[in-house]
Amino acid sequence: MNEKITRRQLAGVAAASLTAGLLDVEQAVAQVPDFDSAARESHKQNSDALAKFDIPMSLEPAFQFKA
Repeated sequence: MNEKITRRQLAGVAAASLTAGLLDVEQAVAQVPDFDSAARESHKQNSDALAKFDIPMSLEPAFQFKA
């Protein structure tokens, strides 16, 4: 049960596994959600919800910056 493998066979196996690995990476990249657009949409929804409330200026805290 002592089989020898040639360099060509080894190269073929390595090339096949590399190709299969690249296909897996491409599929994984295609399935990654777009976090930027999701964050922008969430921010827009939050802004729209807050824009429905009327907040008077007297309710705003007074800030005083001293250098």
